[in-house]
Amino acid sequence: MDVFKELPVKKQAYMEMLFQNCTEEVKYYMSMAEVQENQTLIEAGERCSNIYIILSGKVTGIEWPMAGRPYFFKDYGPGDFFGEIEYFADLLNYRISVVTVTRCRVLIIPVKYYMEWLQSDAEALYLRTKENMRRLISQTADARKYLFIESRERLMMHLIRKYEQKLPLKKVLELRQSREQLSEEIGFSVKTLNRNIKKLEKEELICLQKGKIIITEAGYLKMKQQVAYHISGEV
Repeated sequence: MDVFKELPVKKQAYMEMLFQNCTEEVKYYMSMAEVQENQTLIEAGERCSNIYIILSGKVTGIEWPMAGRPYFFKDYGPGDFFGEIEYFADLLNYRISVVTVTRCRVLIIPVKYYMEWLQSDAEALYLRTKENMRRLISQTADARKYLFIESRERLMMHLIRKYEQKLPLKKVLELRQSREQLSEEIGFSVKTLNRNIKKLEKEELICLQKGKIIITEAGYLKMKQQVAYHISGEV
């Protein structure tokens, strides 16, 4: 299907195999949308009425687990689906919010016709069940790692994610967010954030210009190496 031609080669092949026997209703009712940067694609708590597939661009997932504080837990890109897990779990509403990090092109399929197709296509259902299980296992492992690491490593992981969100467009990234916004995203106090920012600056992993955090390619690579070592012992 031409709609998937923007995807990387492996994901394009996967989509072609998945959709090879999709119903005429799916083909008829599917639509595409262009969504600008920093827009809410899915709002947590809204009725789960559509399946969303990212064709190009990057988005991030946000949860509000306790005390109303957001948890920015993972980035997603081309080939990723939203809305399936809620339906499989008999949830009526979306469990996370999805916000665009860059301009995105999105395929939208009404959940009614999408699920009617999967129920009649054993091969497609198997492919999606397998992929969703892999995704859930990966997310659980990532969340467990994040829970037990120190605040310095948590900050580095967040800065690495921020840098990678802008690749390949920028080699030097200036974060324009306030300390309050950053502390909210990471999940610890402004005081703890400032203390760890000073540590990273002293270690020459980041730079500060008029209070703004600057991440260079060299700093990004050093932080990524350190985080890999602290989490898994890899060098």
